[in-house]
Amino acid sequence: MTPARFWSDEPAYAWQQFGPIRVQSFILAIVLSAGVDLGTFITAQFAGFTVVGAHLISFACAAVLALLLPPKSVVTAEPGRVLSPGVSLIIALLVLFLRGGVLALLVQKAGFSPLAAMVPVAVFSALLLHSGKALQLSGTRTRYADHQRWHTLAVSLVLYSIGLRLVYIGVPNLIPEEAYYWNYAQHLDWGYLDHPPMVAWIIKLGTLGFGNTEFGVRIGAAVCGLVAAGFAYALARELFGRRTAVGVMLLVSALPFYFGAGCLMTPDAPLTACWSGALYFLYRAILRERPGAWIGAGVCIGLGMLSKYTIGLLVPATLLCLLIDSRSRRWLARPQPYLAGLIAAALFLPVIYWNATHGWVSFVFQTARRINEPSVFSLHTLLGECMVLLTPTVFAGALVILAARGRLAHRLFRIMDAGRRRFLLLAVTLIPLAVVTVFSLTHEPKLNWTGPAWLAALPFAAWVMLPSQTSGGAFTEIVRKLWRPTLVAMLLLFGAVFHYLALGFPGIAYPKSTWDIAGWKELQTQVSAIEASVRANTTQPLIAGFDRYNISSELAFYGAPDGPRHAAGQHLFGEPALMYEFWFPAAEQQGKTIVIVSRHRDWLDGEKVVPRFDSLSAITTLPVSLNGKEIGKYYARVGFGYRANP
Repeated sequence: MTPARFWSDEPAYAWQQFGPIRVQSFILAIVLSAGVDLGTFITAQFAGFTVVGAHLISFACAAVLALLLPPKSVVTAEPGRVLSPGVSLIIALLVLFLRGGVLALLVQKAGFSPLAAMVPVAVFSALLLHSGKALQLSGTRTRYADHQRWHTLAVSLVLYSIGLRLVYIGVPNLIPEEAYYWNYAQHLDWGYLDHPPMVAWIIKLGTLGFGNTEFGVRIGAAVCGLVAAGFAYALARELFGRRTAVGVMLLVSALPFYFGAGCLMTPDAPLTACWSGALYFLYRAILRERPGAWIGAGVCIGLGMLSKYTIGLLVPATLLCLLIDSRSRRWLARPQPYLAGLIAAALFLPVIYWNATHGWVSFVFQTARRINEPSVFSLHTLLGECMVLLTPTVFAGALVILAARGRLAHRLFRIMDAGRRRFLLLAVTLIPLAVVTVFSLTHEPKLNWTGPAWLAALPFAAWVMLPSQTSGGAFTEIVRKLWRPTLVAMLLLFGAVFHYLALGFPGIAYPKSTWDIAGWKELQTQVSAIEASVRANTTQPLIAGFDRYNISSELAFYGAPDGPRHAAGQHLFGEPALMYEFWFPAAEQQGKTIVIVSRHRDWLDGEKVVPRFDSLSAITTLPVSLNGKEIGKYYARVGFGYRANP
């Protein structure tokens, strides 16, 4: 049975089975809920509540009203259909976190007053509350009821995930890695010490369209996330049909690694998109025997190599498939695979050229440097990281299908002609994982390293976790029951974290670690004041953050457009600072005035700083806060007459 026919009797879309919406009643219910929301917000503000407190109280009142209104007020539902308390709470929380992002966006970025912002926010909230209620209550009891509910849940959560990203990516401060890669984009080149140039090129395009803003930096990640989800959907549909493909889109939308790659502009964003595209085209080329697909595979691998070197692990995995599978081996006598290799190599030439003219530093940085790191057994850490990236539930589902046995394996083989397909899955999943696993035996892997490698397993994991006519055993049934609640819980967690960073929650303080991802704009404002005072008396000073790249990168971004020309790194004091060593050679800063910023007061009075200057100012304390709550203190000191070699 082919994948295309396996699910051919299911409805095309779940909403084709919905009952009719009562349009006039629906609009009236929205107006009523929005009115209660806005009225309660105004009352709470007059009573002395903060904006956040008033927003939470008014939403609670509006949500209770909206969810308790009779079902017939919004939709023609079957008699006796009501929302359970648990479903009502989930809908309310999902709407609350998305609404918080809209409120933060309007107030913090668009300059609306809180009251003016609450008008569209209240209407938006009411629309979402009643739409969520309608989706849960609609539908008829047919043989496709489970399929309808599945499509409703999956499509709704995918759209919610996209909306959550678009609303929030422009609100929180850039994390240090993003600010560092933004500095890449201000020093455009064919390569960089620690990564290829794709992340810089994407950020440059985003900021050309949306300015040097958080949204401008991150919009490229959001686009890459959609591309990755699209290719994952296309691959899963080829393998199992539309229902599983929707499940894969939900996985890519809600699992921590892929959600993060679609929010934060790091090299993992384009890498994941290219990896997903390469898997799709390799499947089409090797198993569907489409010669033109080799071109797509070559382009995706080449662009992926411009993003992060790890996608190169797909090359030996593909070669292994071609060598071992007798039917695929004939491709070795045809030109298409070699043309794909040439395309990938041609796209990667800029990085080779940059390395050749810079002493091969990037290749050394990513190989010899990591191998020479202190030896430590980290296999247990790797397993924990995989469960964090995928959640324990989906990680278990992936392991179930990788080791499929018995009736589950028989059904999989019958549906898919799965011998060759499962071998391709194992090759492109296990070879990258094997490399990281071997590395973890003597070194500590990074959290994000295995994320793209699981893309090939997601269609199979989604298939095994959907309701099936063949039981996969007790363990598989547990996974099937847990995976949907797990993904809903993940989206609730992401929404809560975003809301916490953007607006906070009354009575809940921020941990000190928050200063790694927040408070940067406030810090830059204070450093700018010091810089202006120095400039008025002498010349334009440099600013040097006394850490690897965090402080320097953030101060450069929030001090744009001139920030990148004046923000150097801690290499000026004999410590490593990645690309800042290339952008600001220490010898060229001889005699300059430097504003040094550190998280540790004693560092500014230590042996790495004092001998390098003719004179130094007193140390200034720079507290930073988030939503009115202090999250940390920085320290600054001005050094006059810098000496590169004290």
